[in-house]
Amino acid sequence: LKKLAQFWLDEARCYSKGQFPTLEKYFIDACVTGGIPKLCASAFVGMGAETATREAFEWIANRSKMVKAASFIGRLQNDICSHKFEQKRNHWPSAIECYIKEYGVSEVEAVEFLWKVISKLWKDIAEEYCQKPIQLPYTLTNRLLNLTRCANIVYEKDDYITHSHLLKDHLSSLFIHPVPL
Repeated sequence: LKKLAQFWLDEARCYSKGQFPTLEKYFIDACVTGGIPKLCASAFVGMGAETATREAFEWIANRSKMVKAASFIGRLQNDICSHKFEQKRNHWPSAIECYIKEYGVSEVEAVEFLWKVISKLWKDIAEEYCQKPIQLPYTLTNRLLNLTRCANIVYEKDDYITHSHLLKDHLSSLFIHPVPL
């Protein structure tokens, strides 16, 4: 959480100075500012010492391939779905703006590029998730996988976090109209 707050503070300082990050710098920061490592660590709390071991928290802190991929997926999908809205309110540049500025491409090309990156990141998650022998219990890696799936839903077509009313149908299907077993 301290690292996340520090990165957000650094972003705010750069933004106030009018500095624009390179795409590489943006990707380095996105691994932290996406918030997935913090959410994942929070999801491990209360699982019991035999499951959520010191090694499990070190796995998050050391940003394994799966943790990095999950972080990027959440951040990049957020950028794709919310960058227009965020730019209306003078927000830190998204990966889209960084890519456009650095490579001189159109917004459509930048979005296509980021979707290709996201596709490769899902392959990274699958690779670590399926490796044998698995380094961590599946209950832990499933938590991270499910957090990434949630990011996939909340940034499906729009920024459902900012515009939470768009999640109404998803939540209704879970709690009001669940599939009978």
